[in-house]
Amino acid sequence: MVKIERLLVNKNKTIKEAMRVIDKGAIKTAIVVDESKKLCGMVTDGDIRRGILRGVGIDEKVSEVMNKNPIYAYTNTPKEEILNILKNKKIPNLPLVDKNKVVKDFVLLSGGIDLSYFNINPKLKKHLNKILVIGGAGYIGSVLVRKLLGKGYEVNVLDNFTYVKKSLEGIKLNPKLKIIEGDTRHISYVSEALQDVDAVVHLAEIVGDPACALDTRKTQEINYLATRTIALMCKHFQINRLVYASSCSVYGASKGDELLNEESELNPVSLYAKMKIASENALTEMMDENFRPTILRLSTVFGFSHRPRFDLVVNLLTAKALKENKITIFGGDQWRPNVHVADVADTIISVLEAPIDVVGGKTFNVGTEENNYTINKIGELIKEVIPSANVVIENKDVDKRDYKVDFSRIRKTLGIKMRMSMSDGIKEIKEAFEKNPDLDYTKRRYSNIKFLEKNHLK
Repeated sequence: MVKIERLLVNKNKTIKEAMRVIDKGAIKTAIVVDESKKLCGMVTDGDIRRGILRGVGIDEKVSEVMNKNPIYAYTNTPKEEILNILKNKKIPNLPLVDKNKVVKDFVLLSGGIDLSYFNINPKLKKHLNKILVIGGAGYIGSVLVRKLLGKGYEVNVLDNFTYVKKSLEGIKLNPKLKIIEGDTRHISYVSEALQDVDAVVHLAEIVGDPACALDTRKTQEINYLATRTIALMCKHFQINRLVYASSCSVYGASKGDELLNEESELNPVSLYAKMKIASENALTEMMDENFRPTILRLSTVFGFSHRPRFDLVVNLLTAKALKENKITIFGGDQWRPNVHVADVADTIISVLEAPIDVVGGKTFNVGTEENNYTINKIGELIKEVIPSANVVIENKDVDKRDYKVDFSRIRKTLGIKMRMSMSDGIKEIKEAFEKNPDLDYTKRRYSNIKFLEKNHLK
C-alpha cells in the first residue's frame, strides 16, 4: 500500500492537511480513511473550497467537508463492470476496497474508454483544469492565454483592459475562456475570477520604471497591495499554486563580470523594482506547507505580441530601424538580460505543470545567458537583419547599470531551454511590419509610459 497511501488522509486530520494530500496526489482527490485504512469518505479540492465559502475553517476536520457516501468498488470487480459504474454515475474515478472496505487502490477513467490503476501508474502528472491569468489581455498574458487554451486548459482572465481591448479578439468566443473585466484592487472581481480555478498566474501590474514613477500611490496600490491581497485570497481558498511575475531589475547592478543568480544581493534603484521586492517578500512570508507560490524574475522581454509594445528596447530599436532607417543608442555599453515573450509564456506553463514540490516556494530567473547583451550589441544584431539602418551612438547621461544574469537554476530544475534568440525576435518584429505596413509604433497604446501620461489610471 506504499503507492496508494499517497492519496489517503485520516478522517481526524484537518482540511489543510487534506489539501496537502490533494496537491501531491495528482488527481485533485483525497481518500478519507480511519486508522485501519477503512474507507470513510472522499474529498476533492472543490469540496474544500465550497466548505470554505460556507465558513468552514481549514483547521477543522476533513470530515466536515468530505463526501460521506462515496461510490466505490471491490478489488475483484471486473473491469467492464467498473467502467459501467464510472460511466453511468458520470464520475472520473473511484476507490477500490477489499471485503473489509480497506482501501487497496484507486481507479481512474482514462480517455473515457479505459481504466488506469493508481498502484500501477502512480506517476500521474498533476492535472490542472482551470487557470486564472490576471492580466491576461496584456503583453505576456495575451500570448500565455492562447497557449493555455491550445493545450486544452480552461482559462479565466481578469483584466481591466487599460491599454487595449483587441488583444483577445479571435479567442473571446472560445467556450473554455471566461473574461472578467475588473480591477485587481477590488476584492469582488478577484473573488469572482478565483472561482473553481486550480492555479493563478499574476501578470497584472504597472510595468517599467518610468510608468511606475508617474503616480507612486497607484503604483503601490496595484504593484504591491493588490498583489498581496490576491495572494491572501488564494491562500484562503486553498489555491496553492500561484505564479508571480517579478523582474531581474530587483538586482540593480552586477559587479564586474559577475553573473547574478537567485541568491545574489538585491539592490533596487527604482520604485518598480522596490515594489517587486516588496511583493516577493509578502509571498515568502505567506508561504506554508500548502501555499507555495513560485516567483519568476523575468529578463527584459522582447518579441511581438497580441498586445504589441514598442517601449521595450529590442522592439523599439527594430521599429526605428524599419521606419526611420536609424537606430539611436544612448551609451550602449550597458549589459541587460533579455527573453522572448513566447519563451516566458512557455516557462510559466512548465512551472504550472511541474510537481508543486519541485517549484513551490522557489524563485527562478527566466531567460538564457545567450541573450545577455549590451545595447550596442543589440544594435549590431538589428543592423544584420535590417542592413539599411544606420546606428548612431550618443554619449548622453543614461542608466549605466550593468547586469548579467545566471539562468542555470531553472534550466537544471525544469530542463527548460529558451527557443527564441535575439535575432529571431528582431526578424519577428520585421515580419509584423511587413504584414501590416500601417503599423504605427509611435502610438501611445504601444507604450506604457506614453499611454499612462495621457490616460491616468483611475
